[in-house]
Amino acid sequence: MAVAKKSSTKKKPAPQKVEKKAPTKTKVKFVIKKPDFSKFKTFNYKPILKIIGMIVIIVGAFAVVDLTVQYLNNDYSVAVVNGSRISKAKWHDRLEAAYGGAVAQELIEDQILMMEARKAKVSVNKDEIDKKIEEIRVSIGGEEMLQSALVANNITMGELRDQIELDLLYTKILTPTLEYTDEDVKDFFNQYSDVIFPDETEALDEGEKLDFEANKEKTEEIYIQQQVQTKKTSWLTEKKAEYKIQDNSTAKPKYGFLTTTSNIISNLLESLTKKD
Repeated sequence: MAVAKKSSTKKKPAPQKVEKKAPTKTKVKFVIKKPDFSKFKTFNYKPILKIIGMIVIIVGAFAVVDLTVQYLNNDYSVAVVNGSRISKAKWHDRLEAAYGGAVAQELIEDQILMMEARKAKVSVNKDEIDKKIEEIRVSIGGEEMLQSALVANNITMGELRDQIELDLLYTKILTPTLEYTDEDVKDFFNQYSDVIFPDETEALDEGEKLDFEANKEKTEEIYIQQQVQTKKTSWLTEKKAEYKIQDNSTAKPKYGFLTTTSNIISNLLESLTKKD
């Protein structure tokens, strides 16, 4: 016989309300500890510093040696082709073979000129050289053109001044030996006036001619320069015959017994004789 289930009269307890609390933020404190250097104080750095110092010295020494070798190589080399150097000695040998004799003759002639100028008590001062340089500067169109001309001719201003001094010495020594007349200068003017005075010639009217008397002084100066250049060769030939010249560029040096002493005594006697 089935038994009927009794219904439970007990009520289930109502769920309690739980209050939700906002989550609390936890503050994290960062504490930076000071490094402890005490252990480092006892560490011996001297061996490491010695090693570093030795490395610096060795590298520095190698750098100095390397730069010295580079300097010497470059100083004694005229060119470098793919690391292969061409020595200046070889270059000088070629130059000496090609131009040595001619250059030696020029230097010998310059020395004779200087000696002859001292004998004649002739000299050139700075103002005279400056005046000639200014004339050149004006004639070629200013300082920039002058500098360009120096570069083009591969000479320095100092070398130009030296050459001007030599030219002026030749002029001063040889001018008194020249023989010419006013007619010679006038003929020279008639032939070359358009070259000597290009601007003045260009400004002339058709059929008009430059006045010789008005331009005589400048014409005579240029005429004398030309005559000096013409006579210079024969004058040098005569003077070379009067000097004892030992040209080591074309022949081996000669040695003699007391040659230097005898030359000094000879020069002293010659100078004393001329004073008397």
